[in-house]
Amino acid sequence: MVVAAFASVFSSCEKDDDTNDPETVIAVTSPTDGGSQVSGTTIPLTFTANSDNGLKRVVVKFKSAIGVEVTKLDTLLAAQPTAFSFSRNYTVGSVGTETYTISVTDKKDNIVTRSVNVKSITGFDVELFGKFYHILGTKIGAYDLIKNEERIITDSDNDKDMVNNDVAGVFTGGWVAKNSTLFVKANGFNYNTGTINDAKNVYSAGLPKNNMALPVNGDIYVAKLRGTETYAIIKIIANDLLNDECGCTNKGKLTFNFRKSL
Repeated sequence: MVVAAFASVFSSCEKDDDTNDPETVIAVTSPTDGGSQVSGTTIPLTFTANSDNGLKRVVVKFKSAIGVEVTKLDTLLAAQPTAFSFSRNYTVGSVGTETYTISVTDKKDNIVTRSVNVKSITGFDVELFGKFYHILGTKIGAYDLIKNEERIITDSDNDKDMVNNDVAGVFTGGWVAKNSTLFVKANGFNYNTGTINDAKNVYSAGLPKNNMALPVNGDIYVAKLRGTETYAIIKIIANDLLNDECGCTNKGKLTFNFRKSL
């Protein structure tokens, strides 16, 4: 009976000691776990770690969207402080999910780990579909890249980013902007994975014009819309010179897909 009572007291004291053992807390203020960031942009990784036990080691590892892991920080804290703060800028990589993993070891060799996932995105919205017909036919010959709709002849020129500029009897699929939208032909641009930063670089390196001639299937264009910081990437689907949906003399239809920056 005495032995049992002693064991009970000993076990209770041991449990209380574990329960009251100070815990290391990692608080990440940036970036937001599960949030989205545009590929190529710079974001801060900012966090604090606190432990009444004292901190002995801090490690930060980064895993890219293609699964490559590198160590960004591995530091031993000789003074074993109770608090540690960290902030450093990193560039968001290729499209996919990237992970920052923070591991903190206290002076009792307890390890606490916190992971933050960041979704790297292109910066472009969902894909849209557009079209226009011969400007002198009976179908609509202009398109609005802002509101994603065709524009009739009586609509304001301010809303016409792509207006067919062919002459009677001939359809080449060329167009002109009636507003301040400008285009750069960019067939080397990756329409599916190219980022907004890629598009800006291509546009800056090119010779922007308000008109484009003789588009062919698969051609890609980068457009800066109406003098704003909104960009669009346009991919020609079909330049149908003989399309006769209008049932008229001035045949022709251009169809394209496009995506705009968020």
